[in-house]
Amino acid sequence: MIVHSDAVGSMVFFFVMVGSALMLVVLLMCLAGREFRLAGKIFGWWSACFATYTALTIAVSLLLPQKVVNPGQSYCVDSWCISIQSVTKTALGQNVAYKADVRIFSDLNRGTTSAKGASLYLADERGRRFPLVPDSSVIPFDTELSPKQSVDTSLTFLVAPDARQLFLQGDGPSLWITKFFIGDDSAWLHRPTLIRVL
Repeated sequence: MIVHSDAVGSMVFFFVMVGSALMLVVLLMCLAGREFRLAGKIFGWWSACFATYTALTIAVSLLLPQKVVNPGQSYCVDSWCISIQSVTKTALGQNVAYKADVRIFSDLNRGTTSAKGASLYLADERGRRFPLVPDSSVIPFDTELSPKQSVDTSLTFLVAPDARQLFLQGDGPSLWITKFFIGDDSAWLHRPTLIRVL
């Protein structure tokens, strides 16, 4: 099973932008023809539609249940995907080392994808963050991938011994327009998808 960060939100946003562009053209034509009253009405309609669309984006974010991806399932951000295959833990001093064997793959039919600029960490049930431990002996998770290419690698984290639940999460660059993708993980007030490790 593959869970996507966005299902149809980007497509809906595309159609909204096309509609907005058409309204802008009509608005400019009205201004050029000195139809100021009609231009004002069109701008008012556009403003109302924009406010309604933004409110809908926020409402969907608040109403949708938070997605949880279990080991063996895959999670895709755009075309970059990751799946946790297995997890081992080893006591290491005051901490516990968690090593997650993962498969990273591209969901593209053409072009390349990568997680360049992203940082991964484990978060526990108390909101504590445990960053990825650098390991030069494994393939980096942000390796550039060709269409449909997959690589197996591992991610290691040092975690407090009292952590009871662990989820893989990440921070990275995102375009501001994704805030308006209805149902997308990066939409306004949307709770991020949790990739379960423990």
